[in-house]
Amino acid sequence: MPDYMDDEKTNTSNQLWAITSAVGAGLCFLVLVMIFLVWLHPKSRPCLDRVSWRIVVWALAANMVFAIASAVGGQLTESAGFLCGFSIFVLQLMLQFSSFLLFSIALNLQLVVVHNFRGQQLEKFYIAVSATMAIILAVPPYATGIWDPLENDCWYSNDNPKTRLTWQISTQMLWTALTALGEIIASGVVIIWMLRHNSHMRQTFAFTSTFSGTSSSSSQNKINDTTPHVIRSVDYRRIVLRIALYPLASCFVNLLSIFTALHSTVAGGIHNSTDYNILLLSDFLYGGRAIVYALLAASDPAFIRGAQVFIKHVLGKWRTRQPSTSTVDNRQRLARTSHGNIDNKGLSEDYPSLGPVVHIELSRIVHHDLGQNMSKHLEPSSTNDRLNDSDATNKMVHGKDFDQETLPPSSIQFKDPNVRVSPLQDMEHDGTGRRTVQIFTRQRKDNKKQGDEAAEDPFWKNI
Repeated sequence: MPDYMDDEKTNTSNQLWAITSAVGAGLCFLVLVMIFLVWLHPKSRPCLDRVSWRIVVWALAANMVFAIASAVGGQLTESAGFLCGFSIFVLQLMLQFSSFLLFSIALNLQLVVVHNFRGQQLEKFYIAVSATMAIILAVPPYATGIWDPLENDCWYSNDNPKTRLTWQISTQMLWTALTALGEIIASGVVIIWMLRHNSHMRQTFAFTSTFSGTSSSSSQNKINDTTPHVIRSVDYRRIVLRIALYPLASCFVNLLSIFTALHSTVAGGIHNSTDYNILLLSDFLYGGRAIVYALLAASDPAFIRGAQVFIKHVLGKWRTRQPSTSTVDNRQRLARTSHGNIDNKGLSEDYPSLGPVVHIELSRIVHHDLGQNMSKHLEPSSTNDRLNDSDATNKMVHGKDFDQETLPPSSIQFKDPNVRVSPLQDMEHDGTGRRTVQIFTRQRKDNKKQGDEAAEDPFWKNI
């Protein structure tokens, strides 16, 4: 070992690698736990149904194991024996596996966006080939030895510069460089393709929408269902570009790591402060790569959308368990709105998810023909109409105007399947008897949030 490297410098280098690796392993574990919680919830699970996201989860798990092996290997000495070599074997295995997985994300983007392949059919192929290549490349270095005489660390054991360089290039550097080059090419093709088609496809889609007119929501849904993948690519351009950050970040980290790892071999060791600083940079890159991927995964649109759905569900359950005083206030507000004094502001605060709403005071619900009569009145002229006219509701339903057999609310059927009767459990008692407030809600598919639409879009699932 060159005289420049003393025990203090060696310890600093190993500590930098170990600490950054430990932080990266902790962050990866934390993000994986949050992903698991979001996946457990049935309503937020569809938000994670994306090929590239599942590959990211595999890569995140691989980087967590990689970081653990790095933290352990950074603290081992030559006397560690088996653990020294095994930690490097695991490190190299997970490093190559992660590199090929991230390259698969860029390749899948190009195949789906540009060439209109189905990413779901290729997903197993991506994972299987990545695992196979990682095993092929990690076993030979593990068989060569344990201790690195140039950097005083667990790495390649051969002190012959030419032999050492051959092993590094053939089993690590070459394949890392090829995946980085592939990531650049695939991501570049996708970005250039989207830039070329962005303006043209927007004009085409705008003309198609104008020609189709503003008819019913079912016609609009039909247009969306038959939209070519080119237009869907433009619609999701921000998400596609965000997904491209994974391979681009991997490319940057890998190329810089290749330079720093080769430097000590080409220089024949650590001889001056420049060599030592490059060694520290190499330690930081290998130890901190898990931090980069954990932060990218935590800011992924799929995970953020799923977390929002999960948090909304948890908060909704918490609000339903509030003290009875809030329930009394809601009853009083609903009782006021049932007399024709509709407070739209208060209603939107308590029931933000409802569409156009009609409040009707009912003494009873009668006759099977009532559903047909009501469906005519409930059909709005547009999706933005709010049916809040008390005179119209009196014409639709009033128990005193009918002398027929009373029917339960569940038996009422409407022509429009999006119209439903939601009877509230709350009752208000006064001197004349019991009064029930019924809320009729009309929710249409075209009012769904963009996140829900994305979760059901085949294009979203394949990218």
